[in-house]
Amino acid sequence: MVVELEMKGMSRLQPPILFIASTILTFLLFNALSFLLVTASVILLLTASYAAKYRQEGVGAGLAYFGLAYIGFGLGLLGIGLLQTHAGCIFLIGDCYQPTLPSYWFYFKVAVNLGLTTLNGLALTFVYLNIRRS
Repeated sequence: MVVELEMKGMSRLQPPILFIASTILTFLLFNALSFLLVTASVILLLTASYAAKYRQEGVGAGLAYFGLAYIGFGLGLLGIGLLQTHAGCIFLIGDCYQPTLPSYWFYFKVAVNLGLTTLNGLALTFVYLNIRRS
């Protein structure tokens, strides 16, 4: 009975630990590769895992929620690129040292990038959970 309770407690801890580990992995991959390549790979894995899940259990709305979140971050990154281009920056998403940009602009870019990193970590967690259940 004690071993059974410990296993249930461990299974409750597995998704949060996996989420933290996959978010750190995504952050490290963002630095080694580009955020575009990592995000495209994560979306491909997520779509394949939900396709396998939906084939067995029927269609649900889980993939649509991730799609909406990725569209939101895509629009945020597009907005960053448009504002930086309008200010005269060379790079769309990268560093920009133009005096015409507000001082808080750097923190907004960091928040969007960390949000995308967190979303990719959450998506990788759901990839694992979808594969494990099927």
